[in-house]
Amino acid sequence: MVTRARAGATRVLHFTVMSTTAARTLKQRLLDHMAEYGKIALYTYLVLSLSTIAGFSIAVGMGVSPSSATGVLGVIVAGWVAAKATIPIRILITLALTPVVAAVVRRRQRPA
Repeated sequence: MVTRARAGATRVLHFTVMSTTAARTLKQRLLDHMAEYGKIALYTYLVLSLSTIAGFSIAVGMGVSPSSATGVLGVIVAGWVAAKATIPIRILITLALTPVVAAVVRRRQRPA
């Protein structure tokens, strides 16, 4: 922190120093997030994952008309494979949404 006096007023300037440890990997950020938010982060990730798989499965199913149980299973597997490509995006979305979800959950868990 640096303090400067100017015309009788004191201003405080804050400087943030970026260290080499600040550039954490996506995996490390997710692990830190899980440690901070616990089950809420896990549930947020799982809901996003299942929603993505369901969305891709529906999209694939709209283009293909499966006629048997094996065909339906193929559509679900195709949705799962397509969802695997979105893992980095889903992790970033989880990192962004979890604090919001945690705030909502904590607000609803007020003591009665």
